[in-house]
Amino acid sequence: MSRHLQVLAFFVVTSTILYSPLLYPSPEASFQNEIPESKPLLRVLPAFRKEECDWAIRWDVCLRCVSSRYRYAQRIHFYPSGVYREHGCYSEEKGFFLIKED
Repeated sequence: MSRHLQVLAFFVVTSTILYSPLLYPSPEASFQNEIPESKPLLRVLPAFRKEECDWAIRWDVCLRCVSSRYRYAQRIHFYPSGVYREHGCYSEEKGFFLIKED
């Protein structure tokens, strides 16, 4: 296995297994002293099979959601200086939730 592939594999594994507030800060921490322009947009994507996660922005989160029988979803926050996306799962019972909380 090439060195570049090893580094990429290490990054993917550690970013999907380990949760750190420094790696995944909240929207408020990323956009300090800014007021959101609107309510967050909830985007629930129709992924029910693992093959459908290929197109997802965070395919690793999508795979974990689908494996747990949830749907992949994004909560998008709009701030004057940019957009913040949270990637998680969605179910009718729980609503949107980050996979680290489950």
